[in-house]
Amino acid sequence: MKKSLIFIITLFTFVTHPLLANTTTITPEVEKAEEIVVQKDAVKSEVMVGFYGRPYTPSLGILGESHIDNVVKKLREKKEYYDKELGENFDVKLAFHLIYGLATIDPGRDNDYIINLPDRTVMKYIKRAQEEGFAVIIDLQLGIYTPVEALKPVLKYLQYENVHLALDPEFKIPKHRKYPPGKFIGHIFGNDVNDAQELISNYLIENGIKEKKKLIVHMFHKRMLRKKELVKNYDNIELIYNIDGHGGGGIKVQIYNNLYSQNESDIADSGFKIFYKNDIKPLMTPKQILGLESVGSRNIKRQPYYINYH
Repeated sequence: MKKSLIFIITLFTFVTHPLLANTTTITPEVEKAEEIVVQKDAVKSEVMVGFYGRPYTPSLGILGESHIDNVVKKLREKKEYYDKELGENFDVKLAFHLIYGLATIDPGRDNDYIINLPDRTVMKYIKRAQEEGFAVIIDLQLGIYTPVEALKPVLKYLQYENVHLALDPEFKIPKHRKYPPGKFIGHIFGNDVNDAQELISNYLIENGIKEKKKLIVHMFHKRMLRKKELVKNYDNIELIYNIDGHGGGGIKVQIYNNLYSQNESDIADSGFKIFYKNDIKPLMTPKQILGLESVGSRNIKRQPYYINYH
């Protein structure tokens, strides 16, 4: 009963609290002059398009707005749209992006400010994704946990070839818990990302998992990942910085270009997030997101790999 009450409180919070709904608007820094160097490979470029959200929770993203059958249908329609817009130069892959660890203002029974998805729900989406040829991204809002502590319970899902992981520093709070997640923008450090990668890498090696796994780190401000210069590369992990600021297209491009520069692209691939309800219309097109067309006077400088829709 207490968990049910916490969940109801959480839903109300996310509907009424824009920060917890991951819709924070940050005034971007002045964009530095830099040559546009959109990546264009001679071979077909792969991009991944995902629907983000919490199953059975319409307020938290498109993935949770309807039955899984309808989510599959809408994802395939999105792929058709991308294929039509981009032509034959891009290979579009699809993904379910599940909010697994959900931050809440109530500390809950475990006093961690997190509600995790039940295993049966996670497996429902993993199995359906296997049938459809989709990827699954298991996303962790952190609460009081370090990235390593948050990741340990979900490592078991990496045994499935189509499963990858994501960390959301926005809802990280100190362990002394003097304030709930969302009151201030949370953060992690470069060494935290390395510790997370080390944990994942060791798990893959120890369990004989050969395929490379993606680890996504969300950010809409440079403070969210501090001492970024310390982040390392691991042979069996593809690191992705997902830039998820919202607003008008020009502002979104400016935030992206400021956070994902040449230095970042040497370490990680990138992602770009579209908010159906919070971005200013019209929504950016696939060509604008990939830097093939400008948004007003601004242009994506480095082509993102992962485009996720909230």
